[in-house]
Amino acid sequence: MREQSDGDYAGIAAVTAMPVAARGPFLPVEDYVKAFREDYARPDVTVVDKLECGQHFQEPGFASWDAFHDGAWERSLSLLAEERTAMGRQFEDADRRGLRLRRVRYVELPPSDYVLWELAVLRQRVDLGEQVRVVVGQGRPGIQAPPPRWFCELVIVGASCLYELRYKPDGVIAGAYRHTDPDLIVACRSDVQQLYATGEDFSSFHSRVAEPLLRARCGEERP
Repeated sequence: MREQSDGDYAGIAAVTAMPVAARGPFLPVEDYVKAFREDYARPDVTVVDKLECGQHFQEPGFASWDAFHDGAWERSLSLLAEERTAMGRQFEDADRRGLRLRRVRYVELPPSDYVLWELAVLRQRVDLGEQVRVVVGQGRPGIQAPPPRWFCELVIVGASCLYELRYKPDGVIAGAYRHTDPDLIVACRSDVQQLYATGEDFSSFHSRVAEPLLRARCGEERP
């Protein structure tokens, strides 16, 4: 990816620099999930953009993640394949609605084990219809020096709202801030579109980087 200056990603920079008092109320996980589902279901939503930067998350309760967390890579990938039908329902619904799901996944090399596992998840989501590109680098997109480590994930739902997700120190989701400033939403979507345009095709990155590492992880398991 070509070098960018801080000004190239004004929306992301504005989010990371925003005072806490300007962010509005924080939504704990249950409130965030409820609000997101309502926003996602709005008939005027035609695109959902995600910028995902965190390198270490936890997703307890997701069987494939639980197996990965236990070091059972082959079982994790097998369980993921079993989720394909259920996962596909989201994309069938999106297709009926004419809804585009687009994601930029930022990856620091060498990829953490979590990112490697998530790349397997994204491989399946791409097969089902999600549009994903990978941005590789050091630090985080939009700021030359790494911003606070809490900057992990932005989700832009149509033209109405932007979610700034927050995670606990152990990588478990804590909740989110919901932004509705139209200018901020437009600026962040422009940033994500720029990152998407300059990122590497997911399938190419997965074949080049993830597949050999996943094979090695599976081969490292003891019988």
